[in-house]
Amino acid sequence: MTQYCKSCILPSTKPYIKFDKYGVCKACHFHMIKNKRLKNAINWKKRKKEFDKLIVKIKNSKAPFYDVCVPVSGGKDSITQVSHLLKKGLRILCVNVDYGIKTKIGYHNLSCVTNMGANLITYRPELTLHKKILRMSFLKYGDPDLMSHCLLHAYPIRVALNLKIPMVLLGENAALEYSGSSSFNDKLLSTKWFKYYASNAGMTPKKFSKIHKIPYKKLKNYDLPASNELKKTIPVFCSYFFKWNSENNLKIAKKYNFKTLSKSSEGTYRNYVGIDEKINRVHQYLKLLKFGYGRATDHACEDIRNNVITRKKAILLVKKFDRKKISNYFINDFIKFIGITRKDFFKTLKKFTNKKIWKTNKNFNLTKIDEIF
Repeated sequence: MTQYCKSCILPSTKPYIKFDKYGVCKACHFHMIKNKRLKNAINWKKRKKEFDKLIVKIKNSKAPFYDVCVPVSGGKDSITQVSHLLKKGLRILCVNVDYGIKTKIGYHNLSCVTNMGANLITYRPELTLHKKILRMSFLKYGDPDLMSHCLLHAYPIRVALNLKIPMVLLGENAALEYSGSSSFNDKLLSTKWFKYYASNAGMTPKKFSKIHKIPYKKLKNYDLPASNELKKTIPVFCSYFFKWNSENNLKIAKKYNFKTLSKSSEGTYRNYVGIDEKINRVHQYLKLLKFGYGRATDHACEDIRNNVITRKKAILLVKKFDRKKISNYFINDFIKFIGITRKDFFKTLKKFTNKKIWKTNKNFNLTKIDEIF
């Protein structure tokens, strides 16, 4: 039977989730520490000073081209990352990995980073191979972003190493923010972190290459550099130095002309997430089918932890938005892009629907078997 966190509403079917003896998930514990509700609270003033010292260090490194590299999607979080570096006298290089189907608003929001005072390069992978990888990932593993998430994390670090950039400022540490795991370094990205949180259940590019007989040299940009190479730059999480909060990040991004939708994004009640690219909606919907929770649950849990909404309100939002069917706006472009039929698409959705969690009818309406809400 599915267990739900007593504080937020994350289910026990979420990968890597752990509960304490009171039924509270580890992610909620971390947020209590982050928000100074427990004795071992994070000293954010101290971490801000640590950040300033790191900036002085990288400025003194006399890097040949840029001082810091920032992976950017054009979302509110990556704009916030850049904002923390402004007025520091740094040469900032933003790296955007355009791996899918960018939206009009996505292109606009990406342009914000150059208007802020940063340089920008966009990397588009070789599409004959990349579409093949997307198709395999979707049909065989039920996750079109399986290798794309690896690429998003690995490629900017490879750029930093090639250009001798001394620091890479990443976004949030997913291991802490969403899973509450204490087994990872909370400041630095590592090969272990990459294996569990960039790749899916240990399906690294090297393993994917071997299984599907794709020469590894063609997938090298998708993979993290070796540990000895990784030491030549400092890949740090922005969320280590600054309290990570979606609403606050949105306020910061709006100062730089970040645009939102006029209504909520499909699958959630927020109008500012998942708006820059279309394939991620397919990824998030399959997450719902496989693990029993979707984007509305993610956002409601964050809002509970930040005292924005009550748990009762969160349950109502999840009921209304989480199980919203994926629309043709996403389906049509996705199947055209990776080269499959609608029949293949829905056959795959059915294949990866967890029958221990969901009951479905002929119209693919979802009902939880052990619904507690």
